[in-house]
Amino acid sequence: MTRLSFRELRELGISNEDIAAAKVTQAAQRRVGAPVQSIGVIVGAAQPRQRHNPNPPISLTEKAMRKRGIYDQAALLLDQQALQESSPERAMQARKAAQAAKELSSTQQLEFDFFGGGNVSIAFQYQDAVTERLFESAKTTAQAYHAQAVLWQICRNLGWQSYECTKTAADLCETMRTDKAQMARALDLLEKVGAIHRDKRGRVKVITVTPEGAFRGNVNNHAKAVERFRLDVIDGGLSPE
Repeated sequence: MTRLSFRELRELGISNEDIAAAKVTQAAQRRVGAPVQSIGVIVGAAQPRQRHNPNPPISLTEKAMRKRGIYDQAALLLDQQALQESSPERAMQARKAAQAAKELSSTQQLEFDFFGGGNVSIAFQYQDAVTERLFESAKTTAQAYHAQAVLWQICRNLGWQSYECTKTAADLCETMRTDKAQMARALDLLEKVGAIHRDKRGRVKVITVTPEGAFRGNVNNHAKAVERFRLDVIDGGLSPE
């Protein structure tokens, strides 16, 4: 039983001061959006009723967590911790921190997460997502493997602190000892699954890769490269033809 009348509380020896303090606690719980406990539970005269929690803490595997960005992971963990806090004030602070992490995530990430360090990096999530999409979209396994090899060459030849490949499709044909038709199929497939973008400039198509997936340059300049890619490619610069 969790609901006790004031008369029942007084009969149990609960003072008016304790009841008044419990009401203040209830007001604080309502203010921060936490579950409101009964006065009997707050003063220790009753046991809390077990309720079904529509938002129970989520237990995520390591693989599932890797699919989220760093800030998304932090926001999720903070949200889940807020659900478990007994203090309304601490729960409110955790939710505020989670919201801040979500805002950081939405302003810095495009699709893939940047996990690496140093001067040359290819994000694991980018590799995993592209590989899965290639095998789902390619007509044959051989085409998927060939597209993977082409993407590796593209990433190896990104300009310094740039998301643009320094080699054209013709250059890639020469490097990989493949014909134009095979290269065209591989590039079309890579563009279809979102691994690359192409922009026609004069007689050639410049190949670009999202710097969240592949980045070559000083890691401290990575955020600037992501934002420049968003402005130049995603928001209106480059469009495939």
